[in-house]
Amino acid sequence: MSAQTEPPVASLGKYRVGETLGAGAMGIVYRAFDPDIERHVAIKTVRRELLDNGERASLIARFRNEAQAAGRLAHPHIVGVYDYGETADTAYIVMELVSGRSLKSVLEGGRIPDLAAALDWFAQLLAALGFAHERGVIHRDVKPANLLIDQQGRLKVTDFGIAHVESSALTMVGAMIGTPGYMSPEQFSGDAIDARSDLFSAAVVLYQMLTGQRAFAGASQAAVMQQVMHETPPLPSACNPALPPALDAVLMRALSKARAARYASASALSEALFEAAGAAARRDDDCTVLEARAAPCTRPSPDGSLSSLSSLSLPSSQTQWPDSTLGQIEACLAAQIGPVARLLVRRCAQRATDLAALVALVAPSIPSEKARAQFIAAFRSDVSLAASVSGSGHGQTTSLPAEDVQAAARKLAVYVGPIALIIAKREAARAHDIGALHARLAASISNPRDRELFARDVGLS
Repeated sequence: MSAQTEPPVASLGKYRVGETLGAGAMGIVYRAFDPDIERHVAIKTVRRELLDNGERASLIARFRNEAQAAGRLAHPHIVGVYDYGETADTAYIVMELVSGRSLKSVLEGGRIPDLAAALDWFAQLLAALGFAHERGVIHRDVKPANLLIDQQGRLKVTDFGIAHVESSALTMVGAMIGTPGYMSPEQFSGDAIDARSDLFSAAVVLYQMLTGQRAFAGASQAAVMQQVMHETPPLPSACNPALPPALDAVLMRALSKARAARYASASALSEALFEAAGAAARRDDDCTVLEARAAPCTRPSPDGSLSSLSSLSLPSSQTQWPDSTLGQIEACLAAQIGPVARLLVRRCAQRATDLAALVALVAPSIPSEKARAQFIAAFRSDVSLAASVSGSGHGQTTSLPAEDVQAAARKLAVYVGPIALIIAKREAARAHDIGALHARLAASISNPRDRELFARDVGLS
């Protein structure tokens, strides 16, 4: 009996089952309701015809492995797992219900998200994978269909059904598991895998987001395997000339055939992308000749893109703004609108006399309302930055090591986005030790659940 003709399910355990949300190779996903805590959930079941083919024990074990793998990963960018159960004829996992759509649907027809959105989603994916890898879980099937975008624009990773958990004997060397177009070379060859396999697959996803094309897209699985194992895809900037060429080197290294040549961790890849984006901004600043005339600060057009870029120019003389101050604002803004942030900030700095005025001029260029609010809020209370602008002092300093502050910022970024570095530097000037810094950063997170997860991640609870 096919997944489409299976008899309707009214309940599973205590859960009241509603409509079917989707069906995959292994199971069907339903919308359901938990009457005990009055919460809507998603329930994934093993398809019944698979349980009737003599491999029931193996499939149930793999399904339970999914629940164990995802259940140990409490992270804002990983779909939460609440419960696991079995009935006489099926097994099921109760999961967080994500209202939104898959990244696959976003990319259908070769559509390309804007650069800021693509890099933001990729940063969230890397944060989720890094969190999983640190806890011994390798996803093994990173692809757009397993990446969900919720109604707030946040990315969440789902489907750990073929995940490898360290110390588990369920997945073994020699088993080729995954989705061909996104698999790493070692998955095709049957070699042992590690975190770098997930990062290769993630890089394939980023390549598609940036270019609208798949890095490996043969007419058959054999053709795809040949490409993954032996062929190098075109440079991203060759497929999409609007891309900063600085991203090419980072992405192509992440797609290296040899694992040893790739980035060793999700954080290393994330840092390399951040540095490449900064280099692209500096190069655009140095090499682009723009008409030197006065112009109002650029605002987003109705489609969210920046308009009138040809009217921007850099200041012809030094202003009262220290480079370090402008650099912090530019770094935060670049995460939202790309390399043009440097030109935009420098131009608006000519017209602003204090920090509040500069932030007010720059903020409208951020298309996302949520990101714009975070940007404004971060600088509104930044006393140390304001002091450096006015020239009345050099601002407060911190005795905390810079690497500790940056590490804390990376953890905070999972919950508040690219503004995290600005917040971390500000709070570091007011914290006497790393514990106090973590406490201050936790207080900056408005969502109670996210605040709790951050506190747990940094060891506050």
